[in-house]
Amino acid sequence: MNFVSSKAKIKGYLEGNNVILGPAVIGEGSLIGRNVIVGYPARKSIKAFHFKEPFDIGKYDSISRGAKVGRDCVIRSGTVIYETATIGDGVETGHNVLIREGSTIGERSRIGSSTQLDGTVIIGRNVNIQSNVYLPHLTVVEDEAFIAPYVCFTNDPYPPSKRLAGVTVEKNAIIGANACIVAGARIGENSMVGAGSLVTKDVPANTVVMGVPARYHATRREYEGKKRTWEEAK
Repeated sequence: MNFVSSKAKIKGYLEGNNVILGPAVIGEGSLIGRNVIVGYPARKSIKAFHFKEPFDIGKYDSISRGAKVGRDCVIRSGTVIYETATIGDGVETGHNVLIREGSTIGERSRIGSSTQLDGTVIIGRNVNIQSNVYLPHLTVVEDEAFIAPYVCFTNDPYPPSKRLAGVTVEKNAIIGANACIVAGARIGENSMVGAGSLVTKDVPANTVVMGVPARYHATRREYEGKKRTWEEAK
């Protein structure tokens, strides 16, 4: 299916089989890959339809509030961007990324294949999120952070409960592959979480933690020293 709303403002390029709903905006120089949906309606909007009649994409278009994709972005095939999401200039997504309503992604950030922003999620500038990362509602990732593959953030200390608590990752923090971050934890600025760690409490700035549960291991300065030694031993 290819559908482009008459309300949309398209200044970029569409590869084909795209669905662009509502007053969506695609910035100049941006590339929208095949089978990408922009402006998909949120659940509460869709519930208004009972679908007793044959499906009509025009109904979705009529209720969608659109989404915004900035300039010079690359949105790869299979990505779904819900209504009211805002994507800054120069953002790249991998394939099959989910970006739910109200989420924002800052300039020049990268979101890896099959990663999910599953709720209102805030991503800063120059953030690098690798493939298969799960970021639920209320997650915040600040500028320059790096999230390795298969990291799982949570937002419910006593699931399923009616009160959620998002995780905050502060500036320039690093989280290693397969780490799990428990609801409400704050990963301090310039800190590092080792691969496979279970973070159950706040991580202080400029520290390295690892293990299950994650505990203090080193300073970020010591980590950077080991990193330089590794890189120079070619």
